[in-house]
Amino acid sequence: MYHRELDNLQTTLNNALNKLRIAMDRSMLPPLSSQYGNEMHPLDSLDQPTPVGVYEARRAALASVAELKNLLQHPFEKAAESTFAMYDFVTVQVFVEHGIVDLMAKEPSGISVKTLQSELNLDCHRLTTILRHLSACGWIRETQDGIFALNRPSRILLQGQRGRALISVPGNMRIAEALPRWLTHPEFRFSESPEHTAFQLANDTTKPFFEWVKDDRNYLGRFAACVEALGEYVTPGILSDYPWQTCLNSTIIDCGGGKGSLAIALANKFPALRLVVQERGEMIELAEANIKAHLDPSLVPGTVVAEAHNLFSAQPRTGDNYTFMLRHVLHNWPETQAVSILEKLAAAAGPKSKILIIERISGNYPNTHVQLEHDPTNTSDITTSASLMTEQDILNSSSRIPYALALHLLCILNCHERTLDQWRTIISKAGLVVTGLYKLRAYVSIMECRVIGA
Repeated sequence: MYHRELDNLQTTLNNALNKLRIAMDRSMLPPLSSQYGNEMHPLDSLDQPTPVGVYEARRAALASVAELKNLLQHPFEKAAESTFAMYDFVTVQVFVEHGIVDLMAKEPSGISVKTLQSELNLDCHRLTTILRHLSACGWIRETQDGIFALNRPSRILLQGQRGRALISVPGNMRIAEALPRWLTHPEFRFSESPEHTAFQLANDTTKPFFEWVKDDRNYLGRFAACVEALGEYVTPGILSDYPWQTCLNSTIIDCGGGKGSLAIALANKFPALRLVVQERGEMIELAEANIKAHLDPSLVPGTVVAEAHNLFSAQPRTGDNYTFMLRHVLHNWPETQAVSILEKLAAAAGPKSKILIIERISGNYPNTHVQLEHDPTNTSDITTSASLMTEQDILNSSSRIPYALALHLLCILNCHERTLDQWRTIISKAGLVVTGLYKLRAYVSIMECRVIGA
């Protein structure tokens, strides 16, 4: 009997794992292990891009595993997993906020729940149930009855690691719980206003998210750290897969640049670049402190500076001497506001200026670095797949993080993910044209734009 779907997935997974081995050997990477070690595996680094062959093989393998689970898992089990999925998050939150992960890191071979009770003043019976759930999720393992040790992924949750910043933002559960109410709210249900979201319902406020955040310095700091961590996750691909040397003759304006992490990373890798981080006034102190702490001290003073600017105000930096960059900015806004932001940049840009939009593009799309708008023959998909799954299948099965992020942004900002055609519509309405499209080793891409007619 021919089990077509099962056989195709098995072949795809086998091919992907074989290619992964070869690519890792070529890159001289050590074998993978799920167990916690004294050193981080190179593939877990957020500071270096994953080698191309490893990136593509791993992507295909993980997509195959996801599709195999969809094929093989009993539907009731899938429903049960969704029913109790909230505990996936809260147990990690307990793991981090109560210092369990940091204490376990000191005992790589394992630590007993009784020791944890003694050290942390937490009930060992409750801890056992929590830790077994974390074990089922792959964060830790139970080496003996009541003795638990960290697995490799747990390192990202340790003090000072970027994964910890994701877990540390309060109130996300409350926002998620407001989603069903928001969908049927008599005033909010069809509104596209950022003042009419699940966030307002969850926090009993009329203020839009960014106005509310300004009044809570603790939340602002945690939220900024979370945004920074998400940005740093895609930064290696941004730095490696776009020709930044083409920007050497201009100053890059990082519009809505947060704490300046991308600008700092660009300057540290390409010392000849000059960058300006533009952000809301309340963020400038955080950005300046971050620049001082992380910019290579050997660089010329003023290589990266921060200045206050509102995205909806006229852009003060004008002419051909500037390249404008927006990373993870436009997805925060509905179409009308996104067009308005881009219009301000189109008005400021010179004929030679580039506007770089770094965002997720939903769906499959071409990877080309030529004049898309003027040469339709270049829009064919040149992606080569090492599997029997189509590129769209792989995208569908490897997009849980960006889809979850898109859902969260919808709930707090009323913004939407966009396809390439939808991005082009917004870009065109602002008086710009897409002149290049760069796929990256990340879930975002770079759309390179210029002023129409330039």
